[in-house]
Amino acid sequence: MKFAPALVVALFPVLAFANTSAASTPATSTPTIAMGPGDGLTIQGSDIECVVSTSGPRAIVCGIGHKSLLPKSFAFTVADKGAAIFVPTGTEQVIARDLNPAIPGPAFANVVHKATNYVLSKQEHVVIGGTHLACGSSLIENQAVEAFGCGAYDTATDSAGYYAGTYSVSISNQYVGLLKIGKRGAQTVVAEEKQP
Repeated sequence: MKFAPALVVALFPVLAFANTSAASTPATSTPTIAMGPGDGLTIQGSDIECVVSTSGPRAIVCGIGHKSLLPKSFAFTVADKGAAIFVPTGTEQVIARDLNPAIPGPAFANVVHKATNYVLSKQEHVVIGGTHLACGSSLIENQAVEAFGCGAYDTATDSAGYYAGTYSVSISNQYVGLLKIGKRGAQTVVAEEKQP
């Protein structure tokens, strides 16, 4: 799989979070934004756009576009219950989908504010209130491609990172991928698609 190393690297910034056993916003060396229902974000230096669902289950959906998604591109959605990659235009065909096991520990605190649009800069992080989801942006492939990855953060233990056995997702202008999180942060590419 020729995109696998880039997919895995795209998720490393999220793994930089410190222990969050109290499920508060993680302490990081870069800013963390707490997002809530209806909040949107764009990733600086890319065409990646995301929005947090306004109805249950709480999820974040990300794709490639400017106010509308690029035809025949690939997008992802991720929630505590699982993750999927899909074609967001036309038939909205699901390419790959996997369900997460139950995630122990408290969810991040709910965020109550008027829906806001954010611009995420390099190495910046977000958490999705009311979920275990943590996301981050990162430069990959010799610092030339901006990517964004999300997954279910382990708030129940002293280990900083995604919860083992769950699925995470990563997107850039070049690809989208679904990864399975293993023990000690190991990541295996389950599915990947090249963007048009």
